[in-house]
Amino acid sequence: MNNELEQEASRPIAADDREAVGLRPIIAGYLRQRTVILISAIISLVAAIIYLLVYPKTYEIMARIQIQDDASMMASGGIGLGDAAGVMKTFGLGGLSSGSGVSIDDEISTLRSNSLMRKMVTRLGLYAEYRRPLSFVKLYGEEPVHVICDSTTLDALDDKVEFRLTATDRDGVTIKAKADGKKETFHFDGFPAEVRLHDKTFRFERVKQRAGDVKLDITVYPPRWVAEKAADDFLIEDYSKSANIIELSCTDYERRRAKDMLNVLIDYYNQEAYDYKKAQSDVSLNFLNERIAHVMDELENVERNIERYKAANKITDVEYDIQYYAEYMRDLKGRMIEAETQANMIAMMDAFVKNPANRYKLVPSLLTSGAAETEGSAIYLYNQALLEREKAIHNSNEQNPMVASLTTQVDRLRETVFQSINNAQQSMQLTRRALEKQERELLDRMGSVPVQERIYVDYKRQQEILQGVYLILLQKREEIGLALGQKTDRAKIVDTAFVKAKPVAPRKVFALAGFIVLTLVLSIGWIVCRDQYRLLRKEMKRTDTAAD
Repeated sequence: MNNELEQEASRPIAADDREAVGLRPIIAGYLRQRTVILISAIISLVAAIIYLLVYPKTYEIMARIQIQDDASMMASGGIGLGDAAGVMKTFGLGGLSSGSGVSIDDEISTLRSNSLMRKMVTRLGLYAEYRRPLSFVKLYGEEPVHVICDSTTLDALDDKVEFRLTATDRDGVTIKAKADGKKETFHFDGFPAEVRLHDKTFRFERVKQRAGDVKLDITVYPPRWVAEKAADDFLIEDYSKSANIIELSCTDYERRRAKDMLNVLIDYYNQEAYDYKKAQSDVSLNFLNERIAHVMDELENVERNIERYKAANKITDVEYDIQYYAEYMRDLKGRMIEAETQANMIAMMDAFVKNPANRYKLVPSLLTSGAAETEGSAIYLYNQALLEREKAIHNSNEQNPMVASLTTQVDRLRETVFQSINNAQQSMQLTRRALEKQERELLDRMGSVPVQERIYVDYKRQQEILQGVYLILLQKREEIGLALGQKTDRAKIVDTAFVKAKPVAPRKVFALAGFIVLTLVLSIGWIVCRDQYRLLRKEMKRTDTAAD
């Protein structure tokens, strides 16, 4: 037993054991500095209390909106055009209403866009910050003086402008301005006070409800700066991948300001979407009105020809006279009407696309049907490219390289659309020739049918074709007119801006963490600096003794 103890005592100490033995006295030495630790803890506690008391109570404000696509917006209005739809089905054309899906990423980018944020900032006057002297809290709704800038000044503003405003009943209004590193002082007898700095005008007006002496620090920023910061501060994200709901949130110690920002941003988003939709609809309505007037003229001419032909040939009711072959002609007649109608629509689409004025305009959905509307077709890809180009121009400008690339892509797709329309015309021409050949063969077999009856049938067919085209155009015009009259919001408000119950700042967890970290830093820093100072003094004394 004694031998084992001696061997254990004579065994060399491991490196980890030596490190533990070396740290133990250091830690014990720090713990003996109770006074230093206590003083550091008191300082840290005071700092934490100041943080909890001075830092303004900040809340999270949130709003939720549901993005509606064009199809749901049209359906919500209850548009019912059963007669026109029935006639269209008779012609084999189906419905012409086209619905587009919603890209949540695009809508989020629009909500974050600087232009939309800038409108919100300008509307609420957030380009101007109001602070009382020696205060970091920005006033909102309680400022005794407002600074008003016109659009020219805001557009020309490229740097912040600082004002120190002092107003008393005895001395009047004194405004000290600082812009571009230069300081100027202006004196006025009272409000309103108008300050001109170079080509910029700032008008100061007193809020009527608040009187008395005023001392205020005002900083005016370019609205695009404030909009850029707001876009960074706002959290805009989708609620889920399978829903069209977007959540908008921000944090602010002034709850009313944050609620106003979210609500006004949503209002401008809806207004911008409506303005864009109205502009596109106006173009379509003008086109539809022109085509309807043209079709009406042609229909009147055909009806006059029928009237004159019946009067000249003393025809009362040809349908009864030719009833014996009506069953044989019915199927062929329906196919010919459908082919003629489609050829007419293709011709209108060709005229629209080849018009230089419509170079970068969407091909109206009323001109596309069947395969032309399927994904992957030339017209579908062309319209999608135009939409991407319009959104890129809306969120930036035409000098943007991305816009130039999209323009090149649109031009290439335009040539593809030309070729697609040309192929469709050739195919439709072959179809029409085949149907006409079948009609001639059928009529040849009907040798007893008078020529006047065949001419009358041709007139009636032209009349029915024009009636079908007229109903199609009329239905589309009614759809657009009803949609514009309803003014359905693009963003349906699910939750208006509301304040969450639990504040996000000041956080007690942060105060506790800061208290612990600051106590350790102050204690260890003081002890280390003191020990280094003592060692330095001892070394200096030793050097002086050796020198003597």
